[in-house]
Amino acid sequence: MKTFFTTLIMLMISLPAFSQLDVSINPIGLLFKSIGVSAEKPVHENIGLEGTLNLNFNKYSVDGEDFNSNGFGLRALGKYYFNPDKGYDKFNAGAYLRMSNNSVKYTGDKVKNFRLALGIYSGYKWVSKDNIIFELGLGVGRALTNNYKSDDTSFNAAEWPLLNFDITGKLAIGYRF
Repeated sequence: MKTFFTTLIMLMISLPAFSQLDVSINPIGLLFKSIGVSAEKPVHENIGLEGTLNLNFNKYSVDGEDFNSNGFGLRALGKYYFNPDKGYDKFNAGAYLRMSNNSVKYTGDKVKNFRLALGIYSGYKWVSKDNIIFELGLGVGRALTNNYKSDDTSFNAAEWPLLNFDITGKLAIGYRF
């Protein structure tokens, strides 16, 4: 029993030495009342898995009509790093899966949108000697599901090819733990 607890304690102490976690936030989104927080963890040599949570809470007015937009989004992103220097950095490419659920209220009507998209992604990550990270990336894909519902009607925008196009991007500042 003593050996078991000693081994468990040694494992718990040594585990952080092999782990790395990059946490970042999108500073541009904050200007538009949209918070995007990401965390990336290595899963294999040169491969990282990133999860992103986006929250949207925006009020705006267009031609005298007030709009209130609320929603959230989730993005899973698998990245392969080509020739990294500091763990998981520099040029990367991979695939993403993105889901969003939004609603917009305006002049007595409420429109809800559910969207599920799949695509490819490419980006670049810089890591400073102080573990500050800066990342840029862009992805393009296709919406698998793009449903709209309102008080009056509902339709699937996936039937319209132009509305199936999906774009995702990343401009992030963060820290490597």
